Amino acid sequence: TVFLILSLVVLPASAYDFDDIPEGVYQIDAKLSCYVNAMGGVEFGAPLLVSCRLDVLSDGSKTITLFFTKSQVTIYGITCDTFIDVSPAYVTENNGVESGTLGYYDADGTLITDGINYTLSDDTAENSRQEQVHYVDSLTFPIDYESDTYSLTLFVNSNVMGTQFTADGYAATLTVDWSSV
Repeated sequence: TVFLILSLVVLPASAYDFDDIPEGVYQIDAKLSCYVNAMGGVEFGAPLLVSCRLDVLSDGSKTITLFFTKSQVTIYGITCDTFIDVSPAYVTENNGVESGTLGYYDADGTLITDGINYTLSDDTAENSRQEQVHYVDSLTFPIDYESDTYSLTLFVNSNVMGTQFTADGYAATLTVDWSSV
């Protein structure tokens, strides 16, 4: 009789603690949820997020860059073209945040709009005035603490209507899988 002894070594999925990630650029698994429970419940964020990148500078500071596309959702049989817009045709205020604002909420829940960088697409999408607008195709913000989720503010627009997602209203939640670093 032959016995086979199997030994498994389990290594953590990520070899780095947040504060010890070496300088470099890393693709990181992430999901964006911009869920609206009205209209039968619609998830706007997930189809907009293409990928996520973590940049670690030589001083240890970090930024996250989200890459977006335009997408579509169907609400009660009507298909809407959706995109992230920094210059919506109708500017209002939602929970103290002006339409089109890009930002993130720090660990204390304070909205931060400084240090935000974004790029606009060469491509266009149609807004509710039937105007072709260049949509946000990347958003970069600094990150100084590790969390599984980060709250953002952004305006999801469409050819029908749009809304500003905020921490105090419809939430824009970025979920990050740090083990993918």
